[in-house]
Amino acid sequence: MLKNYITSTFRSFRKNRAFALINILGLSLGLTASIFVLQYAFFQLSFDKHNSKSDRIFRVINERFEGDRLIQRGQITYSAVGPQLAADYPEVVNHTTVNTFVDNVFLYDNHPTPVSALLLAEPSYAEMFDLGVLAGNPETMLSGKYQLVLTESMAQKVFQKAEANWADYLGTTVLMGSSRQQWQLTAVIADPPANSSLQYEAILSRETVFSLWGESARYSWTGSDYFHYIELAEGVDPRAFEQKLQEFSDKYFRGDEVTGNFEKFHLQSLEDIYLYSDYEYEIHKTADGRMVWILILVAVFIMLMAWVNYVNLTTSRSLQRAKEVGIRKVAGASRAQLIRQYLTESILLNLIAFTLAVTLGQALQVSFNNLIEEQLSLISFGAMQMGGLPVAVWMLIILLIGSLCSGLYPAFVLSSFKPSQTLKGDYGKSAQGQVLRKSLVTFQFILSTALIAGTYLVVKQTKYMKNQDLGVNLEQVLTVEGPSITSLDTTFVTHIHAFLDALQQNPNVISAGTSQNVFGSRLPRTFDVKKLGDADGHMLNRMAANYGFFDVYEIEMLAGRSFRKTDHNREFDLINNAIINEKAAKILGFQSAQEALNQKIFFFGKEWNVVGITSNFHHRSLKESIEPLLILPFYDGGGDTYHIRLGGNNIKETIAHIESTYNDFFPGDIFEYAFMDTRFNNLYKSDVKFGKVFNLFSLLAISIACLGLFGLVGYTAIQKTKEIGIRKVLGASVADILRLLSKEFMVLILLANALGLPLVYWGAENWLARYEYQTPIGIMFFVLPVAAVLLISAIIIASQTLKTARLNPVQSLRQE
Repeated sequence: MLKNYITSTFRSFRKNRAFALINILGLSLGLTASIFVLQYAFFQLSFDKHNSKSDRIFRVINERFEGDRLIQRGQITYSAVGPQLAADYPEVVNHTTVNTFVDNVFLYDNHPTPVSALLLAEPSYAEMFDLGVLAGNPETMLSGKYQLVLTESMAQKVFQKAEANWADYLGTTVLMGSSRQQWQLTAVIADPPANSSLQYEAILSRETVFSLWGESARYSWTGSDYFHYIELAEGVDPRAFEQKLQEFSDKYFRGDEVTGNFEKFHLQSLEDIYLYSDYEYEIHKTADGRMVWILILVAVFIMLMAWVNYVNLTTSRSLQRAKEVGIRKVAGASRAQLIRQYLTESILLNLIAFTLAVTLGQALQVSFNNLIEEQLSLISFGAMQMGGLPVAVWMLIILLIGSLCSGLYPAFVLSSFKPSQTLKGDYGKSAQGQVLRKSLVTFQFILSTALIAGTYLVVKQTKYMKNQDLGVNLEQVLTVEGPSITSLDTTFVTHIHAFLDALQQNPNVISAGTSQNVFGSRLPRTFDVKKLGDADGHMLNRMAANYGFFDVYEIEMLAGRSFRKTDHNREFDLINNAIINEKAAKILGFQSAQEALNQKIFFFGKEWNVVGITSNFHHRSLKESIEPLLILPFYDGGGDTYHIRLGGNNIKETIAHIESTYNDFFPGDIFEYAFMDTRFNNLYKSDVKFGKVFNLFSLLAISIACLGLFGLVGYTAIQKTKEIGIRKVLGASVADILRLLSKEFMVLILLANALGLPLVYWGAENWLARYEYQTPIGIMFFVLPVAAVLLISAIIIASQTLKTARLNPVQSLRQE
């Protein structure tokens, strides 16, 4: 019997090739899109779960308060916190402390290799995290001073070997930085996987810093540059354990007695870091979990639309198969047999579409990877575990359920026709069936309205952030990294000034300056900054910049002046001038910029003169508010970044001049440059990527919805063929017929917009809430989806109904 069902199915496909092709293409398109969306979303959801203890590892989150005002919320906290938690609470079975290290350069055999992702870690780090040790002893590789662990890709760069037995290199000395510090290679480990939120190229032993930074790096309640991870025992409820952290804070900080701030602690699961973090001083890669779940909803909507289309397209052809049903029933077929026949058709058609979807997915994988800038594969996606089963098995289960559900209604409709009526041409019109089909199409266009509005808003918000006035001019500014190898002596301040003067000998170099922090980076904090005479201090963000920095970025001075060469000195005690921004002036209690000028403020244990007040400007992305800013005339030698404003002509020649000058002043060092506007726009990289993915699959979902309308219009046109013939005999024009047939569809579409837009507006407000600076939603948010859906629908309706409207009335009346 099954063989007969399959034979009949393929015979039906051959007889109705166009119908079968549209159905298969619609389903395969929906399945392909859903597979890609889910592949990307599941990759995002998989971050850090490759660690075998990921469900038991948590990082300690610290919140600091000045009175009731939250002044810092991040993962950096005091070095004593992790060890003390492990000592006080048996629930903590292991802990590790991590520090980050500045970008640097490794030297081996006189070959420099820049490194930008460095960690300082303890032996317990290797116990808690799965590192994939390729050579070396994980128990001792970070236990001593000046021990170095390289990832395999970094080892390949340092030793200039594509492949090697890395055990042979253990014990090798590698130099680092301008001081030529000697580090001993103790291990080579696998590169962190792509779905690890903590990326690194090398790990240095944290034991080293105890002798460099003092014992406060090991245990202190005031030194605050440390990241703590704890491992809870199996079965411990992290939320219940978190309740004990208030008691911990009260015991060791005694309110604000120890640090001058009120300290509160929380836990964050390692598995939540990538998608659900908005903390300061983040060292992990992060994304927006809400965006990932939105994409999963889009994938669900696409699949629902594809199956809804199958229902509509199948039932729209039901009248053409009515006589077939009548003959089968006269020949003795039961209704159950007919239902099984049409369910077999549905399953086979879905399987063909799924096979085509997998083929398309494999063919388009490289293009999709280029779009999302990741290296994904269908094989790894299918092998991912979810609920104890591979994703591939879940996909087949969902496909089977969808095939049965989408095939049930057409099967019951077709099998319900009565032979006495179908053989005479009287097929009957089911009011319930019409309501269901129209409801399904209305549902599709509610989703289409939402997706068009969502696409518009995502694009608008991204453009808004990239085009907003930042208060600084980032265009035509070249950034050059300071020297990492060159050893700078006590004359380095004079050396830097001479270098900047030499750069400006080129007429295409308009201005040049330095800073320790580039735009987009997180700034350090200075606590207890106060106006002279005030009792209470305040927290301000701190950056170091030189006299040329303000001219390079065309920063407006509201009062006073920018730095002068004489403000800089290598001796800290001889530096006493500071610049603040307008927001910092208000926080410190000054009513205006003029009032703040030439006033004295107190921090770092001494008095400072306020020589200038700048306008507020954005140092970070527009996702965040403008920060109160304290700018100091410090130099860091090799740690500084040079900022150079270029003229509009001869960019390549000017960069060559800058490189040549750099090599003269810092011979043998690595010349690395970038344009600041590009670096800053990278802050929106995840938003742009999400926008591309969302826009592409929204377009596919809307296309699938149009196929559903195509099916319903065709179904209605066939039903009304005789009515159209009679109306034309009575004098109706083609335009009259078009108005007749399009009226009910336009009502459905307007209903879809009326139902969908309020929900979309609510979702838009919630999505925008994550941004400190938001684009206005505007009237186009409502007008564009309505106009787009109406225009697309009008084209589809006209193309489908014109064929029937132009038929000769004699032919129309004969057909029934």
